[in-house]
Amino acid sequence: MVLQCGYNGGRDLLLFFAKRMAARGYFCVCNGRRGKAGQPGQHDDGGIEIMDIYDSIRAAIAKYGDKVDASRISIIGYSNGGGNVFSVMVRFPYLFRGGLALFGITDYGKWASSGHFTKEVTNAVGGIPEQVPDKYLVRNAVLAAGNLRGARFHIAYDEKETTCPVSMDEAFVEAAKKNGYNNIFVHVSKITDINRWFHGYNDTKNNLSPIEDVFMDDIEKNPLPPPQMGPAGEFVVPGFIVTPCFTCVVGRGDDAVANVNYQFTEKSVKFTFTPISSDKNAGARITLPQNTPHKETDVIINGKSAGIIKDGLSLKAETTINGTVEFRMNNQ
Repeated sequence: MVLQCGYNGGRDLLLFFAKRMAARGYFCVCNGRRGKAGQPGQHDDGGIEIMDIYDSIRAAIAKYGDKVDASRISIIGYSNGGGNVFSVMVRFPYLFRGGLALFGITDYGKWASSGHFTKEVTNAVGGIPEQVPDKYLVRNAVLAAGNLRGARFHIAYDEKETTCPVSMDEAFVEAAKKNGYNNIFVHVSKITDINRWFHGYNDTKNNLSPIEDVFMDDIEKNPLPPPQMGPAGEFVVPGFIVTPCFTCVVGRGDDAVANVNYQFTEKSVKFTFTPISSDKNAGARITLPQNTPHKETDVIINGKSAGIIKDGLSLKAETTINGTVEFRMNNQ
C-alpha cells in the first residue's frame, strides 16, 4: 500500500493510518513530496514528480522483495496525495490493483483557478493556466481517464468539500465511465451521516478509518487479476506513460500531451501519435524493454528508415507528437 500525503504535509502525518494498514497485513510505503517537510528538490504539482511514486515502489520491491507482493499494489492519497492517485493510475495503467483518492485533485488548472493554493501551484507549474496551457493539460487526469486498467478505483469526499471542488471528481468519473470503465466507486458523506470524510488526515480527531476500511475490504474481497496488455490499443500520454510493453515520454515529460496508438505484431511494433497539446513539434520518445528479442531492428520514423539497432541494445526512437515510429525486427 502506497500512501501519499497532502500539499504541505510530510511522511510523519501518514504513520497513524500506515500502522492500521500494516496491522491488516499491508507493507506500507509512505512518500513525502519534493521540497516539502524537509524533503530535497522542488515539487512540480503533478508533473515529473509523479515518477517518484513509481521509483519508491521499485525501491521497496528491490529491498524488501520477500515481504512485498508486486502483483497486488494499491495506493491511497489525501488531498494533493489524492491528486497523485489520479495521476499514477492513468500514467501507470497496469501497475495498481486498487486506488483510493480522498478529496483529491484531478485537474490542477481548475484547482489553481478555484483560488486554492493558486500562488503555490502557479509557481510550481511555471505560470497561470493561460500562460502555460500545455503544462496544465499534463496535469489534468480527466483527459487520460480512458487509460484506467485493472484497478478498483474508489473516490471519497464530503458533500461540503470546498478545498478541492468536487466538480473535478465528477468530471473524472464521467470521463472514465464514458470510456467504458466501471470499476470506479464514489463515496460521498452527507450531513446526516455519522462518519464524514472531512478534508485532512486520518487521526484521532478526523476519523477516516471507516472509508479506508471500505476500500481495503473491497480490494481484498473483490481482487481483480492483473490486466493483460493487448497487441493493439491506444492511450493518452500526459507527459509520460509506463506500460509493460513500452514507456513513452512526450515533450519534457511535463509540458506536452498526445494520443498514442500502438500495434504489436510478430515482426514489428508501430506507434502513431496524435497531438493533444498545442506544440505539434514536441518530441515523442518510445522505449521498449531491453529483453525484446531481436537480432537487428530497422527503425522507421515517419515512414523513412532512420537506422538499425543491433542485438542486445535497447529499442529507442524519437519522433514528434504528430509522427510515427516503427520497429521492424529481423530475428533470423
